[in-house]
Amino acid sequence: MKNKIFYLSFLFIMVFLAARYCPKKTYAEGMDRNQKSKDIEVISNPNTPELKMRFIFKEELSLGEIEGDENYMLGSSIAFNTDQEGNFYVTDWDNHRIQKYDPEGKYLLTIGREGQGPGEFQSLSVARFDKDNNLYIRDSRNSRISFFDKQGQFLKQMPMQEIPDNLYINSKNLFIGMKSSQSQEGNIQKMTSIYGLFDDRLNLITELYRDELEAPMPTGRDVSSMAEFLAKGFSELAFRPQVIFRMTDDDFIYLGYPDKYEINVYSPEGVLVRKITRDYDPIPVSEKDKKSFGESVSESFSSSILPEDLKEKALAKVEYPKYKQAYQGFALMENGWLIVIVESVADEYTLFDIFDQDGRYIANFKTTALKFPIVGLFSEFSFFFKNGKAYSVVTENDYKFVKRYSFEIQEYKDNKWVKKE
Repeated sequence: MKNKIFYLSFLFIMVFLAARYCPKKTYAEGMDRNQKSKDIEVISNPNTPELKMRFIFKEELSLGEIEGDENYMLGSSIAFNTDQEGNFYVTDWDNHRIQKYDPEGKYLLTIGREGQGPGEFQSLSVARFDKDNNLYIRDSRNSRISFFDKQGQFLKQMPMQEIPDNLYINSKNLFIGMKSSQSQEGNIQKMTSIYGLFDDRLNLITELYRDELEAPMPTGRDVSSMAEFLAKGFSELAFRPQVIFRMTDDDFIYLGYPDKYEINVYSPEGVLVRKITRDYDPIPVSEKDKKSFGESVSESFSSSILPEDLKEKALAKVEYPKYKQAYQGFALMENGWLIVIVESVADEYTLFDIFDQDGRYIANFKTTALKFPIVGLFSEFSFFFKNGKAYSVVTENDYKFVKRYSFEIQEYKDNKWVKKE
C-alpha cells in the first residue's frame, strides 16, 4: 500500500508540473528584446468601464447525452472547435477520438481511434485548423501531429520527439506553444517552460514568456508524509495564476499571466506590440470557493488513483491564497473585442470584462447563462466566439455538454436596456 501511495503521489506531481502551475519565478525574457524592436502601446484602464453594457446569452444548441446512442455520449474530459460552416469537432480524451457534428448537432463521423497506427491516437488535443483548413491534432504519447481533412480522411503525420503544449500552427507554419524541460537536484524537481514561436524542428525563434518551477519530492512514504506532499501541490493549484494564451485568425498572439491584470499582445513575428492593463480590486477567496475546490479535487482523482483517506488529509492541509487571480481566462470576438472572464462562481454566475479593439475597458457584466469550472485544477476550459455565436463546454449533473449560444449586446440608455446598434 505504501509503495502504491508513493507511486501515485509521484505520478500526481509529474502531472502537476506538466500542467505548468506554481511558478517559482516567472519572467518574459523576450520582452526587453521586443521593446527595443518596436514601441509598445500601453493601454492603462481605470477600474470603472466607460459604458454600461451587457451580453444576453441564449442557449440554442446542446450536444451530449447521458445515456443512449454512444455517438452522442461525451466523455468526462472534452474540448471542441468549430469550422466556418458551424460544424462541431469534439475532442473526447477518454475515448481517443474526435466526433464531428453538423450545425444542428447531428452526428456525422468519427475521426481516429485508440492506437499507434496512422490516424490513431494515444492522447489528443483540441482540433485546430491550418492555413489550408485541414485539422491538426497534437498526440504527445505517439510523439506526432496528425492531419486530417474536414471529412475525417487521414492526410499525414509529423513525427516529433517533443510537441509544444496548447499547440497552434500559424499561416507561416510556425508553431506557437509551450516547450518544457525537467531536471532534478537532490530532492527538488525542477521544470522550465518556455512559451514562444518555434520552427518545425522546435528551434526557438522568439521567446514570449518563461516559467521556472520547483517542487520538493516527498520525504517519506507513510500516509502523513504523502498527505503533506500532496497538500503542497494542491495549495499551489488552488486559485493560483496560470499562463493563458490564444492565437487570432491573423496570427496575433494574446498572452497573460494573471498574477496582475495585464494581457500582452504580440505580432505574428512575436514582437510585443501592446499591453492591456486595468486597475482592479482583488476578489477574496471565499469559504464556498474552498469547498468547491475540494469537491473538484475529489471528482478529478478517484479512489483508485488517490485513496480517500489520503485525499481528505491532504485537502485539510491546503493553504489557500487570500485573493483569487486577477482573471480566469479570455476569449476574442470576431470584431476584435477582448472578453475577459474575471470570475466564475460555481452554480451562480460568471463575471466578464469587455475591452474594445483598441484595448479600452468599455464594460463589465454578470451572467447566469454561462458557468465555468472552478479555476485551479486542470481547468483549461473551452469558451470562444465564432460565426457570430458563443460556444462553451459546461458541466451539468457531473456530465459534460457542448453548448452553442446566440447573444445580443445591449447598452443602458435613457434608464433602460436597448440593443446596441
